[in-house]
Amino acid sequence: MPPEKLVFATAIEALFVRELGANLSSLARRRLREAGLDLERPLEVSYPLEEWKAFVRIGAESLYGHLTPSEAHWWMGIHFMEGYLQTSMGRVLAELAPVFGPRRMLERIGQDLRSFNNFSEVRLELAPRHLELWVNDVLDEHSSFVAGFILRAQQVAGARNVHVDVWSFDGTACTFLIRWRDAVPQAATG
Repeated sequence: MPPEKLVFATAIEALFVRELGANLSSLARRRLREAGLDLERPLEVSYPLEEWKAFVRIGAESLYGHLTPSEAHWWMGIHFMEGYLQTSMGRVLAELAPVFGPRRMLERIGQDLRSFNNFSEVRLELAPRHLELWVNDVLDEHSSFVAGFILRAQQVAGARNVHVDVWSFDGTACTFLIRWRDAVPQAATG
């Protein structure tokens, strides 16, 4: 029997404590608590993937109930990346991302995702003008969550005009087509 898919506290901290904490209504906090996430208590070491999905859905409905579920989950992916950038590891990554650049950031996305859970696998196929990224599990019921996360990470790495399109999605695994323009190098000062 394969091990249970677990999402680590670092992911919960990034999205629900650092990024969304102050924006969650008392109703959203109550719904999260009923689903297994009590933000008034210390975080557990890990949470089952199905609970994580419920937490993301509750956050999306609470903050973006006026949007389609796909759009709401896209914003949750962006919030996830923003929250991660507020953690100690995220701050280091934010400093290094422009040095790495968009392509190298994508090359390391597998290890980044594995720091949030015990099951992520990725494959990257390089093409002259784009990259194809396969992710075994998008951590959500909507592929747009990971698309939002990737888009924001690429922007942090200096990419301009980023496009993250879904080529295929089977409800769990997804292949993304990622295109961008590199940032214009800044002239040296001094």
